[in-house]
Amino acid sequence: MSHPRPASGRGLGCALLLSGLLGAGSGAGAQGQPRVLVADPEPVVQATVRNAALKVRVALGFPAVLLLNADAARAAGLKPVPLVGKFSFSSPLVPGGRAVFRFNLVRVGLDGAPRRRLPTVWIDPHVTARTDGVVSIFAFEGERILWERPTARRAGETYEILRDGRDDPEAWVRLGGERIRVTLAPDAPVTIMNARAARALEAEGLVRRMPAVGLWEPIPGARLPYQRLRPAPGARLLGLPLARPAARIGEAEARAIDAAAEAGTSTAEDDADTIVVRGERGGGRRGREPWLLIGADVLDQCWRIELDRPAKVWRLTCAFEGGA
Repeated sequence: MSHPRPASGRGLGCALLLSGLLGAGSGAGAQGQPRVLVADPEPVVQATVRNAALKVRVALGFPAVLLLNADAARAAGLKPVPLVGKFSFSSPLVPGGRAVFRFNLVRVGLDGAPRRRLPTVWIDPHVTARTDGVVSIFAFEGERILWERPTARRAGETYEILRDGRDDPEAWVRLGGERIRVTLAPDAPVTIMNARAARALEAEGLVRRMPAVGLWEPIPGARLPYQRLRPAPGARLLGLPLARPAARIGEAEARAIDAAAEAGTSTAEDDADTIVVRGERGGGRRGREPWLLIGADVLDQCWRIELDRPAKVWRLTCAFEGGA
């Protein structure tokens, strides 16, 4: 979902703001055994909204918010907050370059739990094609929540990543003079970053660029080109291996690398994430701040991802190819 939060694109950054403005609870009241969410490859749970039972997949990359496709919200009979409950947002990350966001504080029951108020955002066009919406793992109550993959090998080592706060999904890493925002994004096919983060990794000798491109689809209809990076032998970030890293690039650069990238849909409006900054900070624009998403190329090798609220960490148990 999550610079514009990279997990979900520019528009979904609004959902993160709503989580703070509407005062979503941290869900810290539940004690005892940790809650287990079964991922295949991502957990899918039932969200009860009014009289509608919706299927939503669980994401790791944004605070306690429920994101719904517009048709699912209409089926549930949701209404936006009066006066301020509807606004439009233009971005090449959404089909046609424009989306309408509506929101309210809604009583939601997740996976059979009692209903509680949760900031709920519905988006037209769709935010996901696989389910009725996406919910944050931080929307679940409990001090510890486990994301487990039943088909993965239950072996390996445990890695801890310090998060920015109790209910903040993001971590930070410093490379050279850069402070890079790091998000867990199992729905991203590869570990992907913007150009400024890629430059920092290059300067540290962790990666080098390859003459190959691919396409990333953060939401339905948005196909954004990236350039593949070759990790140095043994290269790691936050203790995790750099398996198949990639850097966002613009359409023109992608076409110059590989004509197949002409299938992309991004425009010059999105190029803030593709500009390699040399010697300046980009005017403080959030879109140019360095960000990196740890994708399925790494997280598919982890059979358990634990959200530990009190310790403010992600705890990953992974069996990486070639060992630790």
